[in-house]
Amino acid sequence: MEKIIRILLIEDVPEDVRFVQIQLKQIFGDKHTVEVADYFSKAVQLLQVKTFDIIILDLSLPDSKGLDNFKNIRDSFNIPVIIYTGLDNELVKNEALKNGAMDYLIKGKTITSALKTSITNSVIGNTI
Repeated sequence: MEKIIRILLIEDVPEDVRFVQIQLKQIFGDKHTVEVADYFSKAVQLLQVKTFDIIILDLSLPDSKGLDNFKNIRDSFNIPVIIYTGLDNELVKNEALKNGAMDYLIKGKTITSALKTSITNSVIGNTI
């Protein structure tokens, strides 16, 4: 039996949440769950009480902005993080990847195959 992939999507824009959920459904069908946090503080609360296999993180949230979100999660939790952002900035991308982000995907440019590759490469030990 395949393991269900538990995903935490940290995103505050409803259209982007729906887009990612549709892509995840196309990729994994019913072999995943998604919890959504629209504030960074809500995500931290969820991470303290639930287990996730991977995090998809927007860098611009109502209560925080930039790579600080990623660095806080990286320093506090041992969970792979894919950054999913509208910020198409090579310097920020390089900084994120250098600091341990599994991938840096740009909103509007991400296709299903890129998201699938990022998740399957990040969630080590799972059969997908």
